[in-house]
Amino acid sequence: MSYVVGIDGGGTETVAAIANEDGRILAKATAGPVNPNALQKEELSQTLSELMQDLKKQSGIRFEQISSLFAGISGAGNDSAVRMLKEMLHELVHHDTNVQVEPDTVNALYSGTFGGPGIVQISGTGSITFGINDGGKRDRSGGWGYLFGDEGSGYDIGRAGIVAALKSFDGRGRDTMMLDMIRGHFHTESPYDLIQHIYASQSPKSHISPVAKLVFAAYKHGDYKATEILTKAVQELSCSIRALESKLFSPEERVSVILCGGVFADREILPALLEAELHDDQQLTIINPEMEPIGGSIIGAFLMENKQLKETMIQHMISTC
Repeated sequence: MSYVVGIDGGGTETVAAIANEDGRILAKATAGPVNPNALQKEELSQTLSELMQDLKKQSGIRFEQISSLFAGISGAGNDSAVRMLKEMLHELVHHDTNVQVEPDTVNALYSGTFGGPGIVQISGTGSITFGINDGGKRDRSGGWGYLFGDEGSGYDIGRAGIVAALKSFDGRGRDTMMLDMIRGHFHTESPYDLIQHIYASQSPKSHISPVAKLVFAAYKHGDYKATEILTKAVQELSCSIRALESKLFSPEERVSVILCGGVFADREILPALLEAELHDDQQLTIINPEMEPIGGSIIGAFLMENKQLKETMIQHMISTC
């Protein structure tokens, strides 16, 4: 029997798993980030080595029988990064193992389309819209980073929440419960202390993005400004999805839109608002995937071997991930 390995490499955490031919996950390991744009080559190599050693320890002799490895890695968007990652991974598995490296957006897409075409809207700390059509053509929309984009992301929503709170404090904007919520979140009464805390941080994004949860909570309480912020976020996300739809798909095609990322965790908020925003486009079907992105990378490994995915395999991946 042969086995496959999938890797879902993000900007904060990396997950790897080994599966058998039935799609059952037999071993799973986690490690730190592996984004080649954010790490030195030595750090990257060390993290991948630790990850694969952990997987090997759990799976035993089966590790030597891996036929294909599919790695979806954040930041693997250029040829040099892909080449470097492939070389590193080849050194960590049996020499006969086939290795493929793709951006992690592919994992996220496959977690909802099970290897088929479609669009994935990823919105976590950042945001990007990515798609693959039936002919294999790929494209993206957004994803330009927090300085020039990331609309509809946790950072974008959190920043807007802080701006609304500060305007309320100044008397320049409508009152919002988010002002007191943000004070409590940062354990400060003074917005001046809040701003000093964020500006002095080495990673302001990491402090701003969690504020999105406060915006969601305020929205559930009917806060006007929170509703305004989320309405704008949904408009931005729908615009990006529609732009990619027109680039990749013909008007008669049905298109699955996979929602992936932390801002979609509460399905009653952004997923529901986005579905309502896009309801007039009968071409689009919104999907909140049951499978984790690591399952999408396992599917990628099976596709490398031209295996037909059966419903039982998909259910095994969902239940054992």
